[in-house]
Parts: sequence; C-alpha cells; structure tokens
Amino acid sequence: MVRSVFEFALICCLALPASVAAQDAKPSPRKNAPAPASQTSSYNPYRAVHDVEVGKFYLRRGDYDGAIARFKEALLYKDNYAEPRMLLGEAYEKKNDPSTALRYYQEYLKILPESPHSKDVKERVARLKEKLRKDAADSRRQENFFRKLRARS
Repeated sequence: MVRSVFEFALICCLALPASVAAQDAKPSPRKNAPAPASQTSSYNPYRAVHDVEVGKFYLRRGDYDGAIARFKEALLYKDNYAEPRMLLGEAYEKKNDPSTALRYYQEYLKILPESPHSKDVKERVARLKEKLRKDAADSRRQENFFRKLRARS
C-alpha cells in the first residue's frame, strides 16, 4: 500500500513538469473571465445587477467616476434598467454636474414614473431645474457685467 502511494506520487511529480511546460507553450484565456462590456452588448440582467451593486459600493466610498462607469456598464447589459439611471443622477449630482444628473433622473422617471423612489426623484428634478435656472441667470448677469466693464475701457 505504501509502495503504491509512493509510486503514484512519483508519477505525479514526473508528469507535473511536462504539463507545466505544455501550458507555458500555449497560453490559454482565463476561465470564467467575463468579457468587457465594450465587447458585448447582450442582455445579461445578472451582470447588470452585479455592476449596480459594485457601483453602489463606489458611490458610498466617494469614487463617483468609478460608480458612474459601473452604472453605465450595467445599462449596456440591461438597457431598460431604471435603477442605474437614478444612481447615475445621484453620482453626477455629487460631482456637481446638474445638467447630466437631471437627464438621468428624467430617464428614470420615464421608465418608472410611479416607483417608490419617484417622489424623491421628482423633488430632485425640481431642485436641479431651479439650480440650473439660477446658474443661467447668474451667468447672464456676469456676462452683462463684463460687457459693460469692457465698454468703459
């Protein structure tokens, strides 16, 4: 019995270097490695949910660019998915990009106008529209001020 175990171990040890050499000669792609979303455009709701969960993690950590990338990737796998649109609005709002945030919030409301979050999203939309209106008015005031200043010189 001990001899047969020893012989088996010896055979495995001798065969192992040959199998490693064969693997080195011919590299194989990683097994179970997901293809990048840019290479696929198929419907994959599980991958979309996974990307949203990872994006939420990034959002909580303050990595807004990472969160945005994951939420956009989720939309590649499930284009009618409302949740990443709401979260994209939130991420862009935190990045101080109100026009892009407004666009994603409005897309969310088109898909799910009566969702549990729709009241909150509608309030955000109203607040962002007001902010954009005020920013536009401030910008016009500044332009007029500098135009008058240049006219005086």
